[in-house]
Amino acid sequence: MKKNPDHIFDELLVLKSQAGDRDALGFLVKRWHQKLLRQANRHLFNTEISKDVVQECWQVIINGIDSLKEPSKFGVWALTITSRKSIDWIRKKQTSRNRVEDDKAAQIEYASEYENEKEDKLNAISEALLKLPTDQRIVLSMFYLESYSIADIASILSLPIGTIKSRLYHSREHLKKLIIN
Repeated sequence: MKKNPDHIFDELLVLKSQAGDRDALGFLVKRWHQKLLRQANRHLFNTEISKDVVQECWQVIINGIDSLKEPSKFGVWALTITSRKSIDWIRKKQTSRNRVEDDKAAQIEYASEYENEKEDKLNAISEALLKLPTDQRIVLSMFYLESYSIADIASILSLPIGTIKSRLYHSREHLKKLIIN
């Protein structure tokens, strides 16, 4: 992934954090907290649960930041932790109730939060996104809204690059059908 000023700044913050600078770590948390919340919410469709999961993620990130060998990969690393923790939460809760994505109230809450973050022009797209299967929606959101490369998405979701490419293609086709109709 081409380094932009934000990536370079994040890398610097990670290096300073690894050197023991608590202010740098605090600033890193401020810069990444909302991104991690969005990532968790893509899986969980529930803001409160997402907040709890992200708190767990921050514990893992803070405890493991010293062992991060490639500070330039902080974003991918943090989002991977968030995705895995979110999926773990779903797996734990699946035995006691239906999947969170089947909860219509959670989908409505997610839709309203998602629409508030985006311009009015994106309402039709965001509504169509909610109708996509979870795996397609996550890949599209990460690729187009968060600007992650296919390789980074594959790394974050622990899937082969070919699978990500295929999901992107099929989700775009599915999205086109939903928007046109």
